[in-house]
Amino acid sequence: MKKAILVVSFGTSYLEQKKESINPCIHAIEEAFSDWDVYESFSSSFLRKRLLKEHNLKMLSPEESMEALKQEGYEKVIIQPLFLIEGIEYDKLLELQQAYEGEAGIHQVAVGKALLSTQQDYAKVVKELEDLYSGLDSDLLLLGHGTTHEAHVSYAQLREMLDKTTLNCIVTTLEDRSHLEMLPFRNEKVTVVPFMLVAGMHILRDVMGDHEESFKYGLEQMGKQVEVVQKGLGSYTSTRAVYIGHIQNVIDTWENK
Repeated sequence: MKKAILVVSFGTSYLEQKKESINPCIHAIEEAFSDWDVYESFSSSFLRKRLLKEHNLKMLSPEESMEALKQEGYEKVIIQPLFLIEGIEYDKLLELQQAYEGEAGIHQVAVGKALLSTQQDYAKVVKELEDLYSGLDSDLLLLGHGTTHEAHVSYAQLREMLDKTTLNCIVTTLEDRSHLEMLPFRNEKVTVVPFMLVAGMHILRDVMGDHEESFKYGLEQMGKQVEVVQKGLGSYTSTRAVYIGHIQNVIDTWENK
């Protein structure tokens, strides 16, 4: 029986960040599930076009990938998103599953959970954040992308768990740039840590940029000393462990039917 794991991320056009944050997730999944074929897809059409134009690197969309897997005769496919929350992009993968599972497509198709799906997921990620940053003499500004989807509540849950740690941590999103002065800072120093799979364009442009709309500029105007950690969540051990756990949960569910 041919079986595949399709790993889907939003993507990045920065190859160095792909190497540091996306590839480690792919390699960990390949190692954990060596009897499965592992494929990769970017969900962002903008980033796929940019990669092709700037680096002559062609990445398939999730739809193109599923069609290829169908044509190649795969009977089991697990779509594992490298998304942090189950928002708009995640809903699209559920629709893709419905389109391909069954007689007209692939025998079994399932979508694995996003990074922050269970209390255990939150706990693993928060534990690594505390291990990495507990020694800082600054506020930790954990910066997510944000979403208009109801899954935005995931950031509030993350904040609640971080409040129980030793970190002086503030959770915010890119949408909150205009409200920086309302955040509960305690220190003159601020360490900005991306809560994104990849520390790519958003970090370089929206956080570190030398323009008035950037987070760094806004914080410095408040008199803060700012350090930005250019490290995506895909480079964290806990992140990879959570995704592997979600894939294993799908396999266990199938085997127990």
